[in-house]
Amino acid sequence: MIKQLAAVLCVLSTTACIDDEMKISGCEPIGAIHPVCDMQSPEDIAALNDGHHLLLAHFGGMHNGTGSLALFDTRNEGITPLFPPASGVVDIDGADWGEPDCGPPPLDTFSPHGTHLHQLADGRWRYLVVNHGGRESVELFELLGDGNSSELAWRGCVPAGPETFMNDVVGMSNGDLIYTRMFHNSSQLEKLLSALGKNTGDVWRWNRRSGLRLLPGTDANQPNGIEIAADERHVFVNMYFTGELWKVDVETGEVVARAPVASGDNSAWGSDGRLWVTTHDDSIPNLLSCFMTQTEPCGAGFDIIAVDPKTLAFESVFSHRGAPMGAATVAVPQAGRVYMGSFVGDRLISVPDFGSN
Repeated sequence: MIKQLAAVLCVLSTTACIDDEMKISGCEPIGAIHPVCDMQSPEDIAALNDGHHLLLAHFGGMHNGTGSLALFDTRNEGITPLFPPASGVVDIDGADWGEPDCGPPPLDTFSPHGTHLHQLADGRWRYLVVNHGGRESVELFELLGDGNSSELAWRGCVPAGPETFMNDVVGMSNGDLIYTRMFHNSSQLEKLLSALGKNTGDVWRWNRRSGLRLLPGTDANQPNGIEIAADERHVFVNMYFTGELWKVDVETGEVVARAPVASGDNSAWGSDGRLWVTTHDDSIPNLLSCFMTQTEPCGAGFDIIAVDPKTLAFESVFSHRGAPMGAATVAVPQAGRVYMGSFVGDRLISVPDFGSN
């Protein structure tokens, strides 16, 4: 821990300890890595069932920044804005999925973070979005149409509990949702305590009839990305600074298994049937340098770790550092490629699908 604090002080005092690979210019492919630039940071990505499109959550940063939601066509790399609506007005007809007294989000401060696209028991597709803008909430959208005609209709929201800064969320077919509380207030003091090893968050479940409840036993240091099993009996939670991936019973909160997968950001189901966890494996000075400018890409190294959901056996299936993009947050297969976003910068990258074989 002393080494971590020394590294933080190093970044605060000088840039001498930051590698040159952290700064990236240009937007050229490198080997098999293909960048798509001129967009706001796509921190989280969800693949549509049509096999061609992605939903992008454009991240504005951890504090005060704003963002948006967009549709990405993998065939022509076109981007269609979806939310906030161009009209500046949110249609509240049919908004009956969340808490009854929760109105539309303030559009001028909308700030998306973690997301989850899933199918409800009635066949409709629900897109969950963690929002930090103007309030701490999960915004509930219905995905309508298909292909390039896809639209997002706002269907309600779930306010976070008190003293909560969320990171990611997943939904269940019965309408419940489960989210990670990363911090209580995300203050500089809490971040310092986190660096010293203090637990800062936990996992919560919401039900429309009974409201919010803590999943006991999920207290950890910076809970981050979360993904849910196909049978909805367990969630897989990346406990970033605890340095583990936890398999958690969604009813009891019991941690039924752990894997030493450290610094895990977001997760997604891979084309090989395993859970793909995007992890950050660079030095603390290099990682912290990524936060210096939200709009510029960062070259911090990352690993995609494939995890067997039954045994939690794991292996690295892809890693990269430097241009054309580092600091990846998520890896999602679609249309024969794997698409990766970041929490900073102006781009995403893709590579041939390393899980298809």
